[in-house]
Amino acid sequence: MGMTEALPMTAGLEFEAHTHTYRLDGIALPSVTQVMQPLSQAHYGGIPGSALDAAAERGTSVHGSIEDYLKRGVDEAVPEYGGYYDAFKKWMADAGPQVLGSECRVFHRSLRYAGTADMACGIGGEAVLIDIKTSSKIVEMLARVQLEAYKRAFESQGYRFARKAVLHLRNDGTYRYEDSYEPVDSEAWEAFAGLLVLRNYIEKYRR
Repeated sequence: MGMTEALPMTAGLEFEAHTHTYRLDGIALPSVTQVMQPLSQAHYGGIPGSALDAAAERGTSVHGSIEDYLKRGVDEAVPEYGGYYDAFKKWMADAGPQVLGSECRVFHRSLRYAGTADMACGIGGEAVLIDIKTSSKIVEMLARVQLEAYKRAFESQGYRFARKAVLHLRNDGTYRYEDSYEPVDSEAWEAFAGLLVLRNYIEKYRR
């Protein structure tokens, strides 16, 4: 598959922002974030809620600015988070990526989960799936599972990425681009698949 090929259309997939709910033809699907909650709790469980809320607000703001820039050419960011946005633009200038998509919604055809991948690019002749982070550091335990879950969802739609990467933005205007993730991360996939089975089992008895 050529790297310039358009990402697959996911007809019927809708997202309700106020409830963070994905629906496919009216039926709710678990999100990658929801499935990964036990892993997130294991890492962030001891951090005060106020700090987590502030981090979530920062991430939402920076991601929104990046989406506006890539999709609509709006070149501005909330001043408080300007450094993160500057770091992203510096990476764009350094890497010269061919942007294939921003905030790309996707669902897995057979396993019926959904999510929104941050960015898809062509870099060095290869299609790369990129997760953008504004946290203090890259949490490998979470990054590996998240990237693999999104990648497998795209594969179920017939689209294959050659590489996966995390773009870690810092408020001082610098960045770290980490693209050494295994193209097929079996361990991360087993973790995600196990969590999905567990979530579906619990939800079965909640109905």
